[in-house]
Amino acid sequence: MYLTTYFKYAGIFVLLIILQVSVIGYILSIPNYNITPDFVILLVIYLGYQRGHIAGMVSGFLSGFILDILSGSFIGLLALSYCISGFIAGYFHRQLTENSSKKSSLLGIIFVCTLVAYTVFYVIYFQGSNMNFFDIFLKHVITTTVYTCVFGLIFSLLVSRFNVNKSF
Repeated sequence: MYLTTYFKYAGIFVLLIILQVSVIGYILSIPNYNITPDFVILLVIYLGYQRGHIAGMVSGFLSGFILDILSGSFIGLLALSYCISGFIAGYFHRQLTENSSKKSSLLGIIFVCTLVAYTVFYVIYFQGSNMNFFDIFLKHVITTTVYTCVFGLIFSLLVSRFNVNKSF
């Protein structure tokens, strides 16, 4: 039973990584601001949220490492930021009460996790450049976080609408 679940997640990750590298960067990017949505991190956050710290960290590290290899620069940087994001999402695993709304909570978790992940990523990525932290935060971290959260809203609505928790 667990093995089939792992294969489902692995298949979804492979599909998202292929889409992230090939299609999403061209179709959904906003070239004036140099931002694209990150669908892989949404699945990492979801796994951390649903399965806990370890699943979030492992899925974040593996998917980030694969994306690092495919991108060819700063090997391990996406792996680190996705791993941190999965760990933070795992903190919220089973923290919600029955009376709270998982849809709004999941969107808040997506915002917090992507904000931290992109802060780590871009601060390290632009280290040694002329940009200060405030410029990095405004031009790259906030814009990418908000754009990813727009798609995170759609993702959280789909999760709540189709009750994906029971199928995985």
